[in-house]
Amino acid sequence: MGRLFSILALVAAAATAVAQPAGVAESPWRTLFRGGAAHQFDSDLDGGGAYSVTRTNIEAGLAYASGPRDSYGLSFGYSRDDYSFDGTTGFAANDPWDVLHEYRVSAPIRMGFGERIDVFALPSLRWTAESSNDFSDAMTGGLIAGANYRVNDRLRIGPGIGVFGEIEDDINIFPILIIDWQITETISLETGRGLGATRGPGLQLNSTGIGDWTFGLGARYETFRFRLDDDGPAPGGVGEEKGVSLFLAASHDAKPGVRLSAIAGVEVGGELTLEDKDGRKIQSEDADPAPFIGISFRARF
Repeated sequence: MGRLFSILALVAAAATAVAQPAGVAESPWRTLFRGGAAHQFDSDLDGGGAYSVTRTNIEAGLAYASGPRDSYGLSFGYSRDDYSFDGTTGFAANDPWDVLHEYRVSAPIRMGFGERIDVFALPSLRWTAESSNDFSDAMTGGLIAGANYRVNDRLRIGPGIGVFGEIEDDINIFPILIIDWQITETISLETGRGLGATRGPGLQLNSTGIGDWTFGLGARYETFRFRLDDDGPAPGGVGEEKGVSLFLAASHDAKPGVRLSAIAGVEVGGELTLEDKDGRKIQSEDADPAPFIGISFRARF
C-alpha cells in the first residue's frame, strides 16, 4: 500500500488561500498545522496470511510571503505506521516489521515570473526506520520541482519532476503533470497543490457547490522504503511497500482556514518486499486489494 497520508495531505491542501477578515491588515506570515489517522484493513498476501496497517501523521509549518505569488517556508512532520501481520506461511509468517517512524523536514519555495508563469521547489530530508537506533542509516533526501503556465483564468498547466534518494536503492525519478483546471463553476481537476507531501504522482477531481463541502475522486501511486531494526528476519535490512490508492474524499471548511476531511477507498497493485542491509532482495509478495478509511484536519492562519 502507498502512503495514505500523501492522499490525506492532497485532500487537505486542495483549498484556496486563507482570506483575512475585512479591515484587518494581511500579515506576510502563515502557519500551517495538519494531521490525521488512517487504517487499511486486512490485505491477503499471495504466499498466505495477511497484513493491515494503521497510520498517524502530524505536521507543522511556517511560511513567509515576500510578494503576491512568492513565498518561502519550512515545515516539520512525523508519521507513525503500525503494521500487523497474521499468518503461518509466506511473507506474513516472518513478521518482517512492526512499527515504523518517519521524521521529515522540508522547505517549500514558490515564485512567480511575469503574469503567467509560477515555479515551485520542495527540497526535503526524511529519516524512516523501525527504530530510532537505525536513523543514522535511514536518511534520504529529495526534491519536487515544477512550473505551471496560466493559459487563462480557468487553466494552469505545466511540467514537473520528482527526484528522491532511496535507502539502499537507485534514485527514484518520476515526471509530474501539474494541472489546476477549473472545468466548470463547480468541477475542477488538479495535482499541483498536493505535491508538497507526496512521494508519487497523483490526480484528483473535485466537486464544490454544496455549502462548505468539497467532494473528490482521486488516484495516487506511491512507494515507501524504510530501514529495519536488528531484531527481525533481515537485521538492519530494508522494507518496501508499493501500491496504487483509489479513493473518494469529502472535505468541510469548518471556518476560514480550517478544513476537516475524510476518505475511503481501496488499495490495489500492492507489493511488499524484504531486502538485506545491502539492498539485496530476500522475499517479495503481491497483496490483494484492500479497503481503507481515514480522517484528517488542516488549519492555516
